[in-house]
Amino acid sequence: MTFTVDGSGLQDAERGAADVDYADLDRATYDAALIENRAVFHGWPDAGISGLTESSAHPSLVLGQEVNAYPHSVAKATDVLRQAGIEGPYSLAISPDGYTRIMESTERGGYTLQQHLSRIIGGDIVWAPGLDGAVLVSKRGGDFVLDVGQDLSIGYIRHDAELVTLYLEESFSFRVNEPDAVVVL
Repeated sequence: MTFTVDGSGLQDAERGAADVDYADLDRATYDAALIENRAVFHGWPDAGISGLTESSAHPSLVLGQEVNAYPHSVAKATDVLRQAGIEGPYSLAISPDGYTRIMESTERGGYTLQQHLSRIIGGDIVWAPGLDGAVLVSKRGGDFVLDVGQDLSIGYIRHDAELVTLYLEESFSFRVNEPDAVVVL
């Protein structure tokens, strides 16, 4: 992931400036996080990574676009995990659009949809860029492993009179130890 920084901005930062424009660095770090999320959720065959959505031992359930149906679908997914011997609490990771729909919705009786879903799963609802749809996962530990070899690092490529071109890199792997611990919605 390459990005550029204004050379004079770096000099200003060395002198203590707090207003250096790091917009391209922000874009590059967001892109790197998105790649990692996509690998965890949907796999990355070229890297030998099988993601959560392709590793689940359970048939996918329909979440749909209508938020009024979310509690039924999430409760059904929770039941699938329990019947497989996977106890809670659980987390619901959901695409940004689905997350926004949840946060904007209230149900009859005044409870927010977020509160209702959190009670069903006994855990968190997580905004997950890079995820298409949603997954319900166990939070008990040990079911999924993300190994980060080299954390996000910055390297130098080149510079000219105005711009410094740098790159970000990291190494990681992901594996699903227990395919029964995830339901795709």
